Amino acid sequence: MKRFLIIYALIAVAFTSCIENDIPLPVIVPKITSMEVDGATSVVINSDKRTVNITLNEQTDIKRTNIRSVTFDNKQTTMSWDITGEHDLSNALSVTLSIYQDYNWTITANQPIERYFTVEGQVGASEIDVTNRRVVTYVNGSQSQSNIKVTSLKLGPKDISTYSPDIAQLKDFTNGQQVDVTFHGRSEKWNIFIEQTETLVEMKSVDAWTGVAWVKATGIAGQNNGFKYRKQGDSEWIDISRDDVTTNGGDFSAAIDNLQPLTSYECYAYSGDNQTQTYSFTTEEARQMPNSSFEIFSNDESSKYPSFYDPLSTIVENQTKWWCSGNKGSTTVGSSYAITTIDENDKMDGNYSVKLESQYVIVKFAAGNIFVGEFDRVVGTSGGVVNFGRPFTLRPRKMSLWLKYENGPIDKFNGAPDNDPVKEGDMDRCQVFVAVGDWDYRKYGGSPDSPVQVNTLERSTFFNPKGEAVIGYGTYVTDKATNGWIKVEIPIEYTTTSRKPTHIIVSCAASMLGDYFTGSTKSTLWVDGIELHY
Repeated sequence: MKRFLIIYALIAVAFTSCIENDIPLPVIVPKITSMEVDGATSVVINSDKRTVNITLNEQTDIKRTNIRSVTFDNKQTTMSWDITGEHDLSNALSVTLSIYQDYNWTITANQPIERYFTVEGQVGASEIDVTNRRVVTYVNGSQSQSNIKVTSLKLGPKDISTYSPDIAQLKDFTNGQQVDVTFHGRSEKWNIFIEQTETLVEMKSVDAWTGVAWVKATGIAGQNNGFKYRKQGDSEWIDISRDDVTTNGGDFSAAIDNLQPLTSYECYAYSGDNQTQTYSFTTEEARQMPNSSFEIFSNDESSKYPSFYDPLSTIVENQTKWWCSGNKGSTTVGSSYAITTIDENDKMDGNYSVKLESQYVIVKFAAGNIFVGEFDRVVGTSGGVVNFGRPFTLRPRKMSLWLKYENGPIDKFNGAPDNDPVKEGDMDRCQVFVAVGDWDYRKYGGSPDSPVQVNTLERSTFFNPKGEAVIGYGTYVTDKATNGWIKVEIPIEYTTTSRKPTHIIVSCAASMLGDYFTGSTKSTLWVDGIELHY
């Protein structure tokens, strides 16, 4: 009997050893949520791309940077190696994070260093080539290259860099000068050249907008450098105040302000007794967005919600859609779930305002919203695709609007952007933003009229105010109730004065993180009287 029991047991063991574990492991993607780095001015985490980018201050030794701590969204996360401690961040670090599967992350660092070199009587600004460690500065043709007075020199981190030879010994630049810049025990060799030019003053650019023209020129450093302008046909020139002229060595620039739209002007630059030829320019038009007080609406798209245009309007621009909302998505389950409606009782400009109410719509949170663009489609049961933007080539300097905000604590939390510490229970935030840019719909996924596509189920598509196609951007965010209507002005910061936009985007949301399905069901934002200022 004992022998049979042993045989039975051996068979059972053999049988169980043949059984495969076909139960799949859960897919949990580990994320870095924070990183403390000595000397860092910012740490930007992108969980979609699995990158961490660290910006260091000037004095930190990038080759000996201390990562003090790193935290993850899941305590089960393990690292392929311990990245805390001292590292050479002049090269990227790679680490693999794991729970059940492996995910590679890349850690990089950048270190902006302010550099300058100026000499007495220089023309224009110095050209500093950081990659090749080369500086070229120009002086007028009558100035000797063998007797140069250096007025400032900074080619390394402030306060910790030494220079050999020092600034007092740098005089003869006939054949250039080589300067050793030493910091953190390491030296860099820089070559500095002084070249002569016969051009004493030169207009570099005139960028005319609607109410302002941005002018840039080069002249002789230390001279009286500036600009004069007048309306074409006027006899008297207007001299721009020296307080309004920005100088950088021999470069100088200014904004010719308070100009009239669609008007021709002329200007010139001067440096001491020298002046450029006269340049003519014409300002652009001043134009408002259609239906910006939301007085025009219809049920042309659906009886369930208002659309902010009317094919029967006597005003041509109001016959087609400029503004849109998420109503097309939220009302698929019924008209009671309209998140954007007209309010005839509470308004500031005209007979109506637009009311944006955040709600929980059956299976997902939906933020009350209105935006420039079009709602494209519903994705599954919980997502949506919108196309932001409308054709627009002007460059407003700010946008104003009336708004009223009532909010509550966040009671629906489904995520937030990296580096945003918001959590459930925090007060909800509303956001209004405006952007102008030259987005190409073939790259950004939208349509020719509305080029920027956002899919709420794909974070990588969310609007990026720092994207390469963004020319100007301004935003207003608050987590405070306004206790009535307030007038808000949003300055628009531009990355360049010369690029012309092709489209404009404006977005208003009762819950700032509506794209993440995060916010409060008690949040309502009223908007009225949106105006562009030039």
